[in-house]
Amino acid sequence: MSSLRDDVTKLTLVFLSLASIFQFILQFVSSISYLPIDIPFQNVLTKVGEIGLYLGYLAIVLFSILSWTKIRALLPIGILLLVSPLFTLIANYYLSPLWIAYEVIISIVGILGIIESFLRASALSLLNLPTAFMVVFLLIEGLLVDISHVEIITNYLLIFEISLLGFLAYTVIWSSRSLSLRRATISYLVAVPSLFSFLPIYFLVNDNRFMEIIMNMVMPSVFGIVLTNPYSLPIFVLSLAFSIYLSTVIALSGNPYAGLGYFMVVTTAFLGVNGYHLLLYMIYPMVGTILMNVKGGERSLSYRIRQIIRLINF
Repeated sequence: MSSLRDDVTKLTLVFLSLASIFQFILQFVSSISYLPIDIPFQNVLTKVGEIGLYLGYLAIVLFSILSWTKIRALLPIGILLLVSPLFTLIANYYLSPLWIAYEVIISIVGILGIIESFLRASALSLLNLPTAFMVVFLLIEGLLVDISHVEIITNYLLIFEISLLGFLAYTVIWSSRSLSLRRATISYLVAVPSLFSFLPIYFLVNDNRFMEIIMNMVMPSVFGIVLTNPYSLPIFVLSLAFSIYLSTVIALSGNPYAGLGYFMVVTTAFLGVNGYHLLLYMIYPMVGTILMNVKGGERSLSYRIRQIIRLINF
């Protein structure tokens, strides 16, 4: 039964990967559809994106229920997400105090799950702390917007860059420990095409001020991030390309959990800055952060802490 559950969990993660890509396509298409440009196969891409939202909902529910033995907090997250459609039976539910309380409960459980994932992971996962801080900070900011309509003015690009540096260090150390030099080099080279996911946008805005102004309006709609300095858009686009590259590298290096997790974080973490109009945008980054810490390979951080406490008491 344990083997069967592991197989089903892995299959669920495959569907979650597809759902993450599909829902990101919907974000991008819906955000640029109002521009006077022709989007090839727009109707098909929109339908695929909508399928991704429903598929992501089912995949996270199944994954949370199947993986609760690894991270206990995943079970209540899955159950809370499963029963969330019942709120639609209440007129204007998103304006009710009950819905706000529901969001707060999910946030608390998610934060506890992130903490638990670090305690169960190896010491190497401490390099993912900047990403966890980014997710929790943005989660709190989104709740403040929903509850008190107050938005914290901050440098979102700086938070993202610190997270990216931490994940870069995590990826390099993971691949160097898990693979031979030859296989690690192959992973880095094979992942190069993923860099071109956002590089066309970089070349589009780098030497074209008019398109840079246009994309400065589009990017906040796609990612939810507002750049304090509009001239930093090329840096942001390059960082996005590099984040996808690192996610691909670590997946090829034998840790698809971390690769999928960081992709989920990058594509949804900032979408709650102006309040949560879709519950998945609250849960996606939390589950993504937990996924980054699922695969350890060493003794857990909690084990090391207990050992240190024993030595101190001795």
